[in-house]
Amino acid sequence: MDEDALFAVGSVLAALGGILERKGVCTTHELAETIGGVAVMTAEAGDEYADRARYIGSWAHMVRAAALGAGSAQQH
Repeated sequence: MDEDALFAVGSVLAALGGILERKGVCTTHELAETIGGVAVMTAEAGDEYADRARYIGSWAHMVRAAALGAGSAQQH
């Protein structure tokens, strides 16, 4: 995997999750769950999509981490 691209896209998705949550569209956690579902569907599409599924799964994880971080920041 191209680590720079992986983290760049993950960071952008996490930022978009924050914007969507502030606008009341969906929570950042919901966005992470949706992206995670796409990762699973992509993996199930066949071995030829395994690399793509790993990227998408990593992005879901990054967005979820941002959602958890935002939740703990609001509690303080």
